[in-house]
Amino acid sequence: MHTVPRARLRAMALGLLGSAPEADRAVRTTERALASYGPGPRARRGPGPVPDPGPPPEAVLARVCLGRLRAREARRTDPWDPWSDAPGPSPGLTPAERLVLVLHDLFDVPYETLGLVLERAPAAVRQIGARARARARGTEEMPPSDPARLRTAVDAVLAAAREGDTAALRALLDPDAVLRADPGAVRGGVRPAHGAPAVARVLAARAAIARPVLVDGTPGLVAAPDAVYVFTAPAGQITSIDVLADPPHVSRRAIATP
Repeated sequence: MHTVPRARLRAMALGLLGSAPEADRAVRTTERALASYGPGPRARRGPGPVPDPGPPPEAVLARVCLGRLRAREARRTDPWDPWSDAPGPSPGLTPAERLVLVLHDLFDVPYETLGLVLERAPAAVRQIGARARARARGTEEMPPSDPARLRTAVDAVLAAAREGDTAALRALLDPDAVLRADPGAVRGGVRPAHGAPAVARVLAARAAIARPVLVDGTPGLVAAPDAVYVFTAPAGQITSIDVLADPPHVSRRAIATP
């Protein structure tokens, strides 16, 4: 059975959740889960195959904290304006981005272990980490999307939205996909969403009336009244959608017919 000092697990949980009481609860949940793995004293003395030691404690804790972060994000109701010029905190991280940034960069948890939690290949986890570091720096320097893949994804979003096919929309989205809306889009009825099911519902309701455009030279959508949908898909699946409707935000983008 894998062993990790309790102090390390608590420090990891505190870094992820930002609350000592929540961190303590997460560690207790992790310890209960770990207790279900590994042999007892009698089993260790007996013959037979070596029992499965179970997943690494870091992976169990990460899975517990990821669930709490996703639940917290699902309850978020305040609009987020990452394009505002006003001073304030740097753009927020998705649960997956926070997980990778904290556990890999601060606690040296391998990408392979985090891949078990996020159900992604290590290369995909590396890309999540790159996005997280860019957001933490307060920049929008995301890994570039492949134009051909992005065009395929945006076209598929438009087709699925027009058919009202939320299952097809979910398949196009990263499980931790986020839809952000500036204040103008929020006033127009667009609500921020996190997670593939919630984002798919927004797209099904809103993107059906959109038309394809090029936004700063990359595939996007425009929906009446002049809401611009900017997509990010570094590895094929869509990870984020920014909906811009405030005139100052829209004017910063070069919008053209493909």
